[in-house]
Amino acid sequence: MKRQLTLEEYAESKEKKKRLVRKAGAISFFLGPYGICFLMFFVFPFVFGIIISFCEFDGKSLFPSEFVGFENYIKVFTNRVLIKDFWSSVWYTFRFAMIIVPLCMVIPLGLALIINIKPPMYKFFRACIYLPGIFPLTSTGLILLRMFSYHNGWVNSFLGLSIDWFGNTGTAWFMVGLFCVWCGIGGNFIIFCAGLENVDKSLFEASQIDGASKWQKFKYVTLPGIKPQLVMCLFTTLIGYMGLYGQNFILLSNTPDQDAIKTAIFRIQDLLLGSSKTYGLAAAMAVCLGIIIAVITAIQMTATRERKAGNAHAKAFVAWKEQG
Repeated sequence: MKRQLTLEEYAESKEKKKRLVRKAGAISFFLGPYGICFLMFFVFPFVFGIIISFCEFDGKSLFPSEFVGFENYIKVFTNRVLIKDFWSSVWYTFRFAMIIVPLCMVIPLGLALIINIKPPMYKFFRACIYLPGIFPLTSTGLILLRMFSYHNGWVNSFLGLSIDWFGNTGTAWFMVGLFCVWCGIGGNFIIFCAGLENVDKSLFEASQIDGASKWQKFKYVTLPGIKPQLVMCLFTTLIGYMGLYGQNFILLSNTPDQDAIKTAIFRIQDLLLGSSKTYGLAAAMAVCLGIIIAVITAIQMTATRERKAGNAHAKAFVAWKEQG
């Protein structure tokens, strides 16, 4: 026989339901717009891109016109033109990322270490370091084009040089790297600053008592203390520069050797602009690039994950004590 609720239990049940409704309403109010945008501009394009990579798609309707299976992927790996253009651009992108990612990690980390000492006017310098990161990419690119112009740029005029910074492949990639470092260090810098603030200060005091040098403090206290920030910055920076496009488009549109400065995303964009019949092929190329980035990221995450040391540290400590 079902027990009847008392007045107090009934009131408590109703109040609990009201609290849950209010909480759900608040969550929906704040997360709803983001959730809708996430579904519309990430989940749907992601799933739809994978679908059309297996189809012929002319863009005239929402649905693909013909299912072709792995034909687009076979073309990506067997077509001579695509092998020459797309895979060479993937290689250029990968080499650039392997150079620029360490710079976008080391430079902001060094600046964050200096700011963490809190020198005079450190708040002003912290704002100045982060400031380039909030400028629009196009505006910063146009400023660099004007500064390093071969004919009337003030860099060549001031230094007495006659270098066509955007006219050949080597200096063009250098300018893209300078652009990326200038615009990209701000975000990592702020993250590193926050991480350094949270490192346990008692560890520095203990290492000071033990006679540790500055390098030993950095290696054994600072780096382990900001490892989550290091991993996150490495992850986001690598993904960002494997998808490099805007910087090359803004700076190098007039570079004579376009084949040597086009990144993977640049090639996919060119294919999309060429003909509507290549949409499925472009989607297959994008999926291949995504798989490459995922593999690189998995290797990175595997190499940087925490490993269980068992009792290795305890044995090392006992051995050290016996030697002392």
